[in-house]
Amino acid sequence: MRRRHIRIAYDVLDKKVANEAKYVYMALLRFRSGNSKNIKVSIAKLSEVTGLKGRQLTKHINTLIKYKVISRYQNKHNDGNYGCNTYSILCNEEYFSEIPWEIASNKELSKWSMIGYCIMKRFIDIDKEDFTCYLSKDQLATYLQCSINQVDKIKRNLKGAGLIDFDRNSNKVVLIYELALVGQLNSNLDHIKQVVRDKNKAIENESYQVII
Repeated sequence: MRRRHIRIAYDVLDKKVANEAKYVYMALLRFRSGNSKNIKVSIAKLSEVTGLKGRQLTKHINTLIKYKVISRYQNKHNDGNYGCNTYSILCNEEYFSEIPWEIASNKELSKWSMIGYCIMKRFIDIDKEDFTCYLSKDQLATYLQCSINQVDKIKRNLKGAGLIDFDRNSNKVVLIYELALVGQLNSNLDHIKQVVRDKNKAIENESYQVII
C-alpha cells in the first residue's frame, strides 16, 4: 500500500514570503483530495491545525492570495451566514518536494523546521535513494531567509524529532527517517520476492516428481 504524502511545490518554497505563510499552504494541502485543485476547509479547522489565530492566520492566507499561490471563494449559505472557504491552487506544481504525511502533520516541529525539512528534501538526489542533502548553512539561511543561528536551531529541532542526522562540522545532512522507510520497503519487497521464489520452486519440484 502506497504511503500518504503531500507535495510542496518548489514554486512556493522559492517565493520571498514568510515561512509561516508557506506553512499555512502546507496545512491547506493536508485537506486536499487527490490531485484536485480545490480544497474546502473552514478557518476554524485551519486554525486548529496551524496553531495560528484570527488575524494572524488571515494575514498569511492573504499573502498566499497576493502571491498567486491560492485563490479563495467564501461559501455563503441561504441564511446569509458564511460556511467553509474553498481555496484553489494557482501555483506551479510541476516540481515539488514529496513529504510523508506523518512528517507534514508532526506537531512537535516548529513552522520554520517544517519548511527547512522541505528545502532539504528538495536538494537530495532522488535517484540515489540515499536521502542526503549537502546544502551549507549559508545556503540554508538564504533559502529560509534567516540567520545561521536560526539554521542551527532548525537542524537541532529536526534531529531531535528523529528526522535527520548530521555532523556538526559537515554540510552533509541525512534524512534518516525517510531513508529508514525506504529500507523497510526494500526489505519487505525482498521478503515477498523470496516467498514467490520458494513457492515457484516448490511447484517446479512437484511437477518433476515421479510416482512409483
